[in-house]
Amino acid sequence: MMTRDIIHLSSSNCRWLPKTGSTLVSLRVAALSICIVFPTGHWPVASSVAFAQQSPATPSSALGKAEAAMSDITANVLKADGATDARQRLAFLDAAHAGVTQLKSWVAADSVEAKAALSTLASTGIDADSLVSASISALQEQMKGRIADPEQRTEMRVRTMELIEALSLPELQVAALGGYAVLVAKSDKPNAISLMEKAAERVDLINDETAKNAALNTLAQTATIIEPKLSSALADKAISRMWPTRMRGYARYDLALRILAGKQIDGKPVSVAATDAIVAQSAGALKKDDLESALLWTLAINPEDSEARKKAVDNVADLALSEGKLEWMPVLATSLADNSDQEDLIEKIVKQRIEAGRGLDAAKLAEYLPESALRAELDFMLATVFAKNDLAKMADASYAKGNTVLAGLSGPERGVAVVAAAESAISLARLDDALALVHELRATKDGGNTIANLAKSLADADRLKDAEALLPFLHGGNDRDKAVAGIARVKAREGDIAAAKSALETIANSRDKGRVQSELARTLAKKGETDDAKSVALSIQDTEFRIEALLRLASVANDNKGNGDFDVLVGEAVKVAAGEDKKDSRDKGYLKIVEVLTDARKTDAAKQLIDRIADEKIKARAASMIGKRAALDGFGSEALTYLASFAGAADDETLKADVLVAAAANPAMLKFASVQSSTLKDHMLRVRTARAIAEANFRSLDVRNLGWGKGSPADYMAMQQASKLEAAAEATPAAAFSDGRLTLARQEGRMSLPETYTYSDISVGAGMVRGNVPLPQPGHAAVTLANLSPYSEKFMEDLAAGNTGLSFAAEAQGIPYPRIIVIQSGVYTLGSLASELNAGDGFPLVTRENDVVTLRAPVLVAEGATLILSGQEAATYRLSATAGSFISVAGTLYVQDTTVTSWDEATGTPRYSDKEKRHVFRPYIIGWSNSRLMIGGSVLDSLGYAAPKSFGLAFSAGPKTVAQRITGARAPTGIVVDNFFHNFEYGFYSYEADDVSLVGNEYRDNVLYAIDPHDRSHRLLIALNTTYDTKAKHGIIVSREVNFSWIVGNVSHTNAGSGFMIDRNSVDNFVYANVAFDNKQDGLTLFESSCNLAVGNRFFDNKRAGIKIRNSWDVGVHENILENNAQDAIHGYISNLRASPANALRDFEFDPYLPLTTFAASGNRIHGNGGGIKVDGTSGFSLSGNDYLNQVGRLIDGDGRAMEGHMLRFNERESVLITSTVCRPKRPEAYNCRFRDAGFFNGDGQSAIFAEDALTDTCTNVSNSVQYENFNGTGGRS
Repeated sequence: MMTRDIIHLSSSNCRWLPKTGSTLVSLRVAALSICIVFPTGHWPVASSVAFAQQSPATPSSALGKAEAAMSDITANVLKADGATDARQRLAFLDAAHAGVTQLKSWVAADSVEAKAALSTLASTGIDADSLVSASISALQEQMKGRIADPEQRTEMRVRTMELIEALSLPELQVAALGGYAVLVAKSDKPNAISLMEKAAERVDLINDETAKNAALNTLAQTATIIEPKLSSALADKAISRMWPTRMRGYARYDLALRILAGKQIDGKPVSVAATDAIVAQSAGALKKDDLESALLWTLAINPEDSEARKKAVDNVADLALSEGKLEWMPVLATSLADNSDQEDLIEKIVKQRIEAGRGLDAAKLAEYLPESALRAELDFMLATVFAKNDLAKMADASYAKGNTVLAGLSGPERGVAVVAAAESAISLARLDDALALVHELRATKDGGNTIANLAKSLADADRLKDAEALLPFLHGGNDRDKAVAGIARVKAREGDIAAAKSALETIANSRDKGRVQSELARTLAKKGETDDAKSVALSIQDTEFRIEALLRLASVANDNKGNGDFDVLVGEAVKVAAGEDKKDSRDKGYLKIVEVLTDARKTDAAKQLIDRIADEKIKARAASMIGKRAALDGFGSEALTYLASFAGAADDETLKADVLVAAAANPAMLKFASVQSSTLKDHMLRVRTARAIAEANFRSLDVRNLGWGKGSPADYMAMQQASKLEAAAEATPAAAFSDGRLTLARQEGRMSLPETYTYSDISVGAGMVRGNVPLPQPGHAAVTLANLSPYSEKFMEDLAAGNTGLSFAAEAQGIPYPRIIVIQSGVYTLGSLASELNAGDGFPLVTRENDVVTLRAPVLVAEGATLILSGQEAATYRLSATAGSFISVAGTLYVQDTTVTSWDEATGTPRYSDKEKRHVFRPYIIGWSNSRLMIGGSVLDSLGYAAPKSFGLAFSAGPKTVAQRITGARAPTGIVVDNFFHNFEYGFYSYEADDVSLVGNEYRDNVLYAIDPHDRSHRLLIALNTTYDTKAKHGIIVSREVNFSWIVGNVSHTNAGSGFMIDRNSVDNFVYANVAFDNKQDGLTLFESSCNLAVGNRFFDNKRAGIKIRNSWDVGVHENILENNAQDAIHGYISNLRASPANALRDFEFDPYLPLTTFAASGNRIHGNGGGIKVDGTSGFSLSGNDYLNQVGRLIDGDGRAMEGHMLRFNERESVLITSTVCRPKRPEAYNCRFRDAGFFNGDGQSAIFAEDALTDTCTNVSNSVQYENFNGTGGRS
């Protein structure tokens, strides 16, 4: 029966049903379910209760026990039908249901009579389900009235849900839940949506596909009543699950007619209006750019008129795609009833999204397709696209999906899909998979080209035998030439000249032949066979490869100092380029020649050749090559001026970036390169440039040749826990000089780190994040109240301003406890939540418009769940500050190649902050215990404010109540690499986080700190970051027991505080090959943090000291460059923090300290600073091989001033140790130093500073000691 036929069986009271439509149904229960959804107080003719009127009651006295029960049941049904009061009706129905239950109990006891009675009742339409359905109807009729008593309302709601659960068939439960949802929608829309979501879950329990489609259609229709609009999450999800395509198209038709009910065209209802008239309405809306109205009218076109509907849908789709109206894509993907038409439309949309770089959109839309050749092609296409974008896990998943579809195909469809599968396998370097398809490719159209591509890829992978085995399957033509050329190039490169020459004789295509000849010419030249090489080069017909070959020979000649040959070969290349007819090819030839001339330092000749280039952009690229050479030679400003003189450079910042990276390879140009790179406008280009500059700086400062490291931070836990090495006791050397306060002694040997020391891999890039991002997978996402989640407790605490972290969301939503989004399981993109969730009370929690997704509520990612913010979905994610949004993660978060920003909905801009606005709410991202945050290649802008855990990007153990319930909770961790962090409260904050990698990020204009790991965070890798223009304090600081971490290769400049700081009992940290300049405080500050190494750094032009050491011992300062700092190169001192106003608020129980300082300094270059090495109250220090030049003040100052001459006399040829004469302290007992245990301080003399039999561990209480004088003097120094 068609839906309309079922309706005709019902009374006119089933008016809620669609009066048109062609959805097929096959079950009686479907007909019953339709009429129980919206009860009206009258029984439909076709209902079970109405059927009961056909059987008059029989006196019970004449019947047996079962017959009497059956008679009572029938009587109660009739009474219920005649009752005018809903309560009475419900009572009669309850009695009837009790009778049926009694009969079932007798049947269970093997009563034949009872079984017959149930059969008779069923034949008249009375069974348990019909009675429960009628009871639900009666109860809901009663609930329509005004019920003042809240307890009664609650009881009725509970009873309704109990009755729905009592229905035996999920089809009936779906309909009943939908009816109940409509009933409560006006007064409690969130509850109505929750009921609809429960109904959607019950659909999964329906086995019959026809019945399932009927139930889904019922859900879609009901959703439109609750949310009367064209696209809603409820309706879209229901329709997307219908199958086949025809069902979806008719469902959309039914929804459109429902929304347009009451409208007329030419005096006729839309349902019977002429197709042309409806098409005209759609066209008119399109002209007005009213996409939603156009789509609504389009969907009202009868699917039976497939051509008109298809044409209208295509017109709407074109406009939607051109304007980026992606919110309508789920509707368009389910808009057509003809399968072929719908496939064509989905293919068009998918390919457009792929071209737009939005592969996740494409993957989602591809799911609407049946398992066909097209579906396989698109899956394989997506796999290739994802692979090219380093999205390895996505690529693998799409590839697997394509193969699943491929396995079910046969005939011509399979042939088409096999080619796509093989090409995808080649792009994913799954060459064995492609080889397995060769036998099918041989029989497939276009298979030859794929086999040729495979042969070339095998050759490039050094699998020459496998590549050559494919040649018999290629019978001439371009395919064979491509394969042979690929193999021959590899052989030529490997030196098999005979094989390469032999292959050339079989290649007809001039370009393929040229590729081989070019490689062959270079190999011959390297072998010294110059004449043969030149002969081969000049014989190449293709001009591009002839130029390439000649320039390769020229480069070999230059390497061999054959300048005459170089000039001749370049001259030949210039002639070839000049003879090229095509302007573009000629200019590109000149460009290659300029590159070779520049590499050979023949700049004048290169400049002359630039004048021949016609294309301004290519000319600018050539100028940048010359600029790079000039910058490397120290002429950075001149290089940029020269580049700017070319018009083609104006809109291509990459050329400037290339010059700056080249400049950074010259240490003298580092500051110039760093400062200039900050002027680049393209954020991600600037991030890449800043990292490249940091890498260039690292290479120049890698004094220990430690290189790029290896492994991940977690791999170094064993080193952290290694057993202590037994070191020989260091005896105090004999004194050479004493002034009564300090004693100088010569000591043997020099200091060096163990050769085996290294750190985790600092070469990690955004590709690490990209490669791990998964494809979305269905799970469970819902909306709940914030007070129901323990992860919200921290943000419900009162703040200094008198509000809480959730006040802003509550205010925006107009409720005391705001709604939050909870991703309980599965893998979701943030944009998908816009269609996954329902607007509820009309306040959308997630919206998507064009390439922008806006979050307007807090979101929690539960443990085991994953949230993705990806450039493959959206260009920008806005976290609404106005709506109090933030992202809280207990599972996994990926942020990949996109922009995430706060958003002030009133101003339409990110919410900017400074020192005066720190307490104004801004959205943030927080990762809790068990979380993993993976952030790469992205711009993160204006997040965080001055409230606990809300600083911008935070990794924090907790929340406390959750952590207490979790056994073996893991520390939060993650990778943050190659991002731009702008105007955060803290660019990075951590609390008890482990194994986090922060690599290659740029931090600019952040408020309090750029990078601030805190409180017992361990094994952090902070490498190759650039931090600058921090407003209040430091660039990079680790504070309060942040241990066993690496700070390597960073650049930190122009910050309000220090470039780097180690603070509050943070130990075993390795500060290596970093740069700090132009900071308002020190290059590196070590406060109350012992057992740290600063090696191979460069700190210059800072406004205070190069390195400042306070209340810290066992500090190694080795092989650093300390230049032109306003104060001392190294200043070591003790301070009475309790007497210091700067520490008035310090909790000394929480942050204890000892006024004890020792350090060793060796191999440092100390040039042009305000002072050399200054000590105040230090218990001892050692010096070895330091180089002093052009110092402005004293070379040795403070307590050590009297030692200056003696130190300088010994320092260049042997180590000296200076210790307190009056009091040598005892090494503190409550102190562990893994660096010392591992032998990293052996030979530096610091052990000899301590006296194991001493009675004090600071000497600040021993009169006349340098420690006493400084500690009890003017108060603390800062």
